[in-house]
Amino acid sequence: MIHKSFTKKDMIDIIQAYDIPIDDPKQYSKNELNITLTEILVSEVYEINYSSDYPEFFNNQDLIEYLSLPKSNEDLNYKEKSEMIQKAKKLMNYARNGYMLSFTDYLSHDAIYQDGIIVANHCDIPTCRRAIDELNKDPKIRNKIEKQISPKIMKTLQQKKISKDELNPKYKFRRGYYEITFD
Repeated sequence: MIHKSFTKKDMIDIIQAYDIPIDDPKQYSKNELNITLTEILVSEVYEINYSSDYPEFFNNQDLIEYLSLPKSNEDLNYKEKSEMIQKAKKLMNYARNGYMLSFTDYLSHDAIYQDGIIVANHCDIPTCRRAIDELNKDPKIRNKIEKQISPKIMKTLQQKKISKDELNPKYKFRRGYYEITFD
């Protein structure tokens, strides 16, 4: 059985990542989806293939073991997420006011750097990513803060960037001699 800490959305993501043959998984309740997914993974009928979304699983047994344990606490609950967003907004306020302490609640650059490190661990949240990007432009911070982004969000961001680049008009300049005739 799949541990109760996995949400219905988590199970649907796994089903879509591995192309597990369940027709319209959204129609099932969480409990029904749990039972159906477990039956398919335990049976010898379907074997999962490698997926870049979940690179650590190579066969059904690995996935079953992962799903039977409690979900790792990567996600923040509502309260923790709102606190993280508030810290990120304070960092953006510091950055947008010319990197000056006098316009913020911070008393030192060390406190700003510490908050930046905490916020950088949750860069799956767009506000946190923007805050770290702006904070890294501060000339007073020597060691730039590295954003921690999950592979799934990284893949989504790369797809968005590719789509955005395709929408931008492109201009080609060619040199040479061209003959133009008017009829």
